[in-house]
Amino acid sequence: MIKLNNITFRVWAVTMLIVGFCFITTNQIYGSIYQKNVENNYLSDYRASIKTTETYLEEDPQFLIDHLDKLKAHDTHVFMSIYLDGQPVSTSYNMSEQLTPSSKEILLADEEVKKAMKAGKDTEIISEHENKKNAESVFIFRMKTFEFNGQKGTLYSFGDLSFLNATQQKMNIWSLINFALYGLLAIGLFYYLQNRLGKPLNELRDIAFEYAKNDFSQQAPIHYKDEISQLALAMNKMRKSLETTGTATRQEKELLENIVTSISTGILYYNQDKTLLMSNPIGEEFLHNWYKLEGIEETAVPEVIADQIDEVIEKSEKVYYDATFNDIYFEITLVPLFDEGLENVRGVLVSLQDLTKERRLDKMRVDFINNVSHELRTPLVMIQGYSEAILDDIAETEAEKHEMASIIGEESKRMNRMVNEMLDLSRMEAGHIDLIREDVILEPFFRKLMARFNRIAGSSHVRLTLKIDPGVQTYEMDEDKMNQVFVNLINNAIRHTAMAERENKEVKLWVHLDKVFDEVVMEVIDNGMGIMEEDIPYIFDRFYKADKSRTVYKTNQTGTGIGLSIVKNIVEEHGGTIEVKSVPNEETVFAMRFPYIDPNETNV
Repeated sequence: MIKLNNITFRVWAVTMLIVGFCFITTNQIYGSIYQKNVENNYLSDYRASIKTTETYLEEDPQFLIDHLDKLKAHDTHVFMSIYLDGQPVSTSYNMSEQLTPSSKEILLADEEVKKAMKAGKDTEIISEHENKKNAESVFIFRMKTFEFNGQKGTLYSFGDLSFLNATQQKMNIWSLINFALYGLLAIGLFYYLQNRLGKPLNELRDIAFEYAKNDFSQQAPIHYKDEISQLALAMNKMRKSLETTGTATRQEKELLENIVTSISTGILYYNQDKTLLMSNPIGEEFLHNWYKLEGIEETAVPEVIADQIDEVIEKSEKVYYDATFNDIYFEITLVPLFDEGLENVRGVLVSLQDLTKERRLDKMRVDFINNVSHELRTPLVMIQGYSEAILDDIAETEAEKHEMASIIGEESKRMNRMVNEMLDLSRMEAGHIDLIREDVILEPFFRKLMARFNRIAGSSHVRLTLKIDPGVQTYEMDEDKMNQVFVNLINNAIRHTAMAERENKEVKLWVHLDKVFDEVVMEVIDNGMGIMEEDIPYIFDRFYKADKSRTVYKTNQTGTGIGLSIVKNIVEEHGGTIEVKSVPNEETVFAMRFPYIDPNETNV
């Protein structure tokens, strides 16, 4: 279906209207002028011929009467008759068949002719009448009176132009033929314009729409060397430019999206109406936590940034401040984004920097320094005091001196162990840890460990138990490093269990095989005070101390907060994992999972 606003149709319609107007106007004007000119020429000739005959009549009426039928008029369409006293006496018909009685009747029926004949005076009439074919034709009628031999005579002259109707009909036929040719020309021109103008423009339009969709797979066709082909060539050049620019823009956009998504800073972008237009995962997490904490709908702007957004929009200046909610610390920065004129603020970019880890790390460092200071001060004071006692001969007997020297030695070992732990952690985090793996028989290994803690456990009324499944008798590991792991875990378990207010206090070691995951599992289980849920994600961080009871039990203020970090590093170096599950005041489980290697497969 052709649309009326189609450029091909409009060009075709305007062209054909102009051509049609010129054709019809020219045809009508030409036909009218031509016909009028021909009629005038014939009428002039007829009048001249009639006047010549009338001249003969004046000179010799008898001659004209006798020879009127033999006179050849100037034109075969001029007819003359001479009447004497109302009776015809002579007629001059050239090709008499041209004037039939019916033509006479038509002529005599004309009102003007009737009046002229009735008046009987010389007259000339040029008028129109309907011929026998009901077509209008022009005629000339002249009546000349004369006297001849005492009789009143009249010369009737008649020139009929009805024969021109045939010419007019031929011209009408040619006009119809021209109109038919005009219609064919219109159809041909339309299809020509459709193929040379409409179709190429439609192709270019469709390709332009594809370019708008970032689809540059199609190329504009070039068929000729006209303006449309030049437009297609320009579009192909534009295609290359857009494709290059689009690729670069897409890569930059992907890079920006990846950067915004992967950075640890939360990003929120609000427009002037405080509508959230963009956010990254960290920013979405911030909003989700805020909505959950406040119990409000997720379309509202958090109060912590709402007023500051208004301030930024009003003053067009950056705003920096710190905010805290639900024990999470944020550094919030609001930056105004301007429109192209750099006059109005079109939006506000909010960046949320989570400083919780840094704040906790700072706190842990402070706690670590305090703990280390305390841990070193106590043995140093004791070493200094007992040394001075020995030097000042306060200890009188050898037994007293031996006891003081023994205390000095124990405190020195304690300081040395503390320093070694810190050095071990530093080496492990730097990747400098060497394992000496060998098959270790687990039963004596764990019995020896438990023997070291029997006295401490007994004084704290804690029962130590060991269970090793028959399927796991040995395991390839670094005995010294694993010994360090279990010393930390058992010591912590005994200390926490000793503080629990229950009768049956127990610390259990359980070694078994997980056949589902094909792993060796070593667990340290106690029924002590447990670990709070919010502390569990951080207990393996260095310097972190989840033992809240130390603020209550002053006598239990020991440890630097790096023991579990060392445990985690050693376990992972063995290819294992460690996890903790705890129900406060019920049970705490430290489970270490190591890959199981079947001795039979190894031998094979």
